[in-house]
Amino acid sequence: MTQQNTANNYSIDDMKALIESMKIYKKDNSGKGITRIAYGEEDEAAHLYLASLMKEAGLEVYRDGIGTLYARLPGKDRSLPAVGTGSHLDTVPQGGAYDGALGVIAGFYALMQYKPQQLNRDLELVVFRAEESSRFGFSCIGSKVLTGKIDRARWENNKDDDGNNYFEVLKSLGYQHDDLTSCLVKPDRYSAFVELHIEQGKRLENDKKTVGIVNGIAAPTRFSVTVNGHADHSGATPMYQRQDALVASAGIITDLNHAACTEAVYGTVGTVGKLNVVPNSMNVIPGQVKFSVDIRGIDTESIQRVVERLNNSVEKAVKDFGVSIDVQPVSAESPVKLDDSICQVIESLCQKNEISYMTMLSGAGHDSMNMASLYPTAMIFTPSVAGISHHPDEFTEFKDIAVAADLLAETLGTLANQ
Repeated sequence: MTQQNTANNYSIDDMKALIESMKIYKKDNSGKGITRIAYGEEDEAAHLYLASLMKEAGLEVYRDGIGTLYARLPGKDRSLPAVGTGSHLDTVPQGGAYDGALGVIAGFYALMQYKPQQLNRDLELVVFRAEESSRFGFSCIGSKVLTGKIDRARWENNKDDDGNNYFEVLKSLGYQHDDLTSCLVKPDRYSAFVELHIEQGKRLENDKKTVGIVNGIAAPTRFSVTVNGHADHSGATPMYQRQDALVASAGIITDLNHAACTEAVYGTVGTVGKLNVVPNSMNVIPGQVKFSVDIRGIDTESIQRVVERLNNSVEKAVKDFGVSIDVQPVSAESPVKLDDSICQVIESLCQKNEISYMTMLSGAGHDSMNMASLYPTAMIFTPSVAGISHHPDEFTEFKDIAVAADLLAETLGTLANQ
């Protein structure tokens, strides 16, 4: 199966070296993990480095109006839709080196296993921008732009920690920010799209499987919650006179957790991962708390039950603690079914090459969710050690990476010759 040392002479060892090289592009090299926030200095540098590397390797490289990076290997018939692959380079704060970046690096490796005009169709690698929601509060912005899912009003209202929205950041970097329609991809651009990604869970490791064939992706429903109480002196204010925004928030967060636990049988989860307390002082009762809510799953009715529990908890907190609460919807996306025919191609290649595999759903969202709205799409998962992701300890064994990368290369080649 392995196609190392072809005419392009890009080997598994080259891929391993590139994985290490990409770890350099992070904020504060002395800090833990990889911090490469979307459109930050480190993210920009990583994109430019990879673009130069791929151009030097002989691929056709360009970046569109929002900085999404494309690299194409020409096939025999350039009038045919290409076969695409790709992922993202941005990370969460103090994240890992494999989430997203591995799909990009393995995609580059996969393209380099073929000569120009060797396959019937072009192969194309896409490096999406702003996949993580860490900066703007919205996930997969780059792939949403490409597929025409631009929500300008909401994206303008949400700010990053510096008080800038997505369009203001684009403008500051010299990217297109007024009209993004030129960044849309055509409906006939790809005949198929396959994304390789780490699992970000423990199923493959627990079941001792080397590859996951992903046929569906859970979707997030997200809210921004602001609890307004009254800031008072912590020593001079009796307990019965308080309007403590943090205590009110704690009850809501606990209720959300209980609701998600109740729905766990359906695969639904609920998380509050970001919380800002004002004035955030030891001797002052919190007057305001802002927090984010992330509910996701594959069962729409189950997700809605958790949302209802959230709303009920908010109403109860208003009555119990004398606070006012504003709940703003951020996103409500639908679970996505991926393409069975591509999954069958991957499965047949696993069987042919005696790779242990399982068919599975993804609990995390990916750019493939948006690509699937236009193109037949599937995903390949490789195991995460101990299921760890979005954390400095995120790690995938290279022997598993090598298997998945070769499988991706053979999958793209098979699809390109169909």
